[in-house]
Amino acid sequence: MLYAILILGSMAVISIVNIFAVAPLYDYSLLQIILWTCISTVCVIIIDGIMATIVRRLMPEKWFKGLFKGYIAGKRECRFYELIGIKKWKDKVLELGGFTNLNKSKIEDPTNNDYVLRYITEANYGVICHVAGIIFGFGAIFCCPKNLWLTIGLPVSIVSAVLSALPTFILRYNLPKLHRLYALNQRRTKKQ
Repeated sequence: MLYAILILGSMAVISIVNIFAVAPLYDYSLLQIILWTCISTVCVIIIDGIMATIVRRLMPEKWFKGLFKGYIAGKRECRFYELIGIKKWKDKVLELGGFTNLNKSKIEDPTNNDYVLRYITEANYGVICHVAGIIFGFGAIFCCPKNLWLTIGLPVSIVSAVLSALPTFILRYNLPKLHRLYALNQRRTKKQ
């Protein structure tokens, strides 16, 4: 719900600014400005979906399945996330684990390393899906007329980048804990 409110609110602000500041300069109607804002928003959502599909379907699983350090946040990065209040807002961010049949809002079976490894793998995929969405989402700039690239396309792409960065931060912040949980389970299994 929070994401829907943020997206619709951002679209409203972008449209209103363009209606008053840009439409008179280029002779756009109110409806045209709203339409181009909606088209740009839909384009960025489609780009995000395409990038997630490419990462999930075309990239080899071996790049994601395992305890790879490149996906996790370091201590300084974790401190930065805590400084910006990640613990307060991380549960409010949209979680799309349903697309992969693994809800990442709660660890269901923390003592099962097969489950923990699957969770880590999905988080690794998520990091790259969101980063790809951030980078290629700026292609939505070009989904509207050239004279609206900076006033509609760019702001829509920036909103998308911010909304994609939030889950990236959460995944990177949670991965070090998941790596430690996996190692703890390994030690526990060896003792038994």
